[in-house]
Amino acid sequence: MLDELFNLIKQNGQQAVVENNEVPNEHNEAVMQEAQSSIVDGLSNIKEPDQVNSLFESVQNGQAESNPAVQQISNNFTGNIMQKFGINGSTAASIASAIIPVVLAKMANRGGQGGAGGLDLGGLLGSLTGGRFGGGNLGGSSTSSGGGLGGNLGSMGAKLGLDKDGDGDVDLNDLTKMFK
Repeated sequence: MLDELFNLIKQNGQQAVVENNEVPNEHNEAVMQEAQSSIVDGLSNIKEPDQVNSLFESVQNGQAESNPAVQQISNNFTGNIMQKFGINGSTAASIASAIIPVVLAKMANRGGQGGAGGLDLGGLLGSLTGGRFGGGNLGGSSTSSGGGLGGNLGSMGAKLGLDKDGDGDVDLNDLTKMFK
């Protein structure tokens, strides 16, 4: 699923990153990887069903930029690429606004079509939150940690030895332990 997210970022980051003279060519892929990390981190920090519903509504209504979660993801991404790659503030903000809300909107639209074409925002949220949110259950209630797409992926991953923190599921915490 993360590969699909990165491909979506690459498709939408071509003009904002690759064709941008303010971004040194040697940093193009790293900037797009930073976008992926910012999206994954931001979505995994969503704790309440109301935040999920608000995110979906604003993204699907074309108002993603006004959503606090999207703003937080964009701000984190902007700060990270400024610090890591020396990109100036206005360029970094421009790159963030060209990638983050657009990618989230495309993910949400795919989810509205039953995930047609691959990645959907609900599926990604479900996998990042251990099934608490996503997988079509966005009416304000949450699923148990063992249910939904995230629960299924987590339990399969645990059986494959991917449960690096030993908590019985595979989640973002395990992913970060894999790369330390």
